[in-house]
Amino acid sequence: MKAYIQTDKDGDYFNVNAFVAATGFKSLGFEIVKYVDVSETNEKDKEAIFVGGIGNFRKQLQNLHIEIPKEIEYPKELESFLNRKIWKSNLEKEIQKETTGIFIKPTKTKLFTGKVIHQFKDYIGLQFQDEVDILCSEVIEIATEWRCFIRYKEILDIRYYRGDWDQKLDVSIIKNAISKYDSQPASYSLDFGVDKKGNHFLIEVNDGHSLGTYGIGAISYAKFLSARWSELTNTEDYLRF
Repeated sequence: MKAYIQTDKDGDYFNVNAFVAATGFKSLGFEIVKYVDVSETNEKDKEAIFVGGIGNFRKQLQNLHIEIPKEIEYPKELESFLNRKIWKSNLEKEIQKETTGIFIKPTKTKLFTGKVIHQFKDYIGLQFQDEVDILCSEVIEIATEWRCFIRYKEILDIRYYRGDWDQKLDVSIIKNAISKYDSQPASYSLDFGVDKKGNHFLIEVNDGHSLGTYGIGAISYAKFLSARWSELTNTEDYLRF
């Protein structure tokens, strides 16, 4: 069993996610193969897991003639957990309208980091040559945010990542969301925010194929990545235990 892990040109792991993945897969008996760009590998074995940035990950899927998964955005089954108004728009349109007091994020992964538009100058640096589809949201006052790692419809781990560290997350709400998410992939994350009053808001749902660790343990992270890779490639998940 092989796990290809992305590195920089000096052979150092590309980021902390790559390092943690390598540690986890190696501990579980995988052969670790370093790569800088997928084009260098010529690997055709679908069971060989690839870990790296979204660009390299998608390149390998294309090399294997596997359809790239669509962005998850906000699943219809989970709309009741949003607790705020969310709508689709276009970046150029909102800039022309000089819309403020909203949170925006691109529908295309990693095009830019989602941000709150408090005033018109917050749009500076966000103009692109092509039209950019975005998701807009009402601004909510979040006290703390949590990433919930879900694997095979069960909570694998939960990690606090922003805000007041002592705010509590109601795990029963997370379990309820999982039970209602009929179209869920083998691994993904539910990011939830909690305000000062204890209200919970589904911030976003993230596909599990190129997700950051946020402090999750190495072996758990390897299992998380393996689940989604196996699902996408229609191969056996040897770490399903």
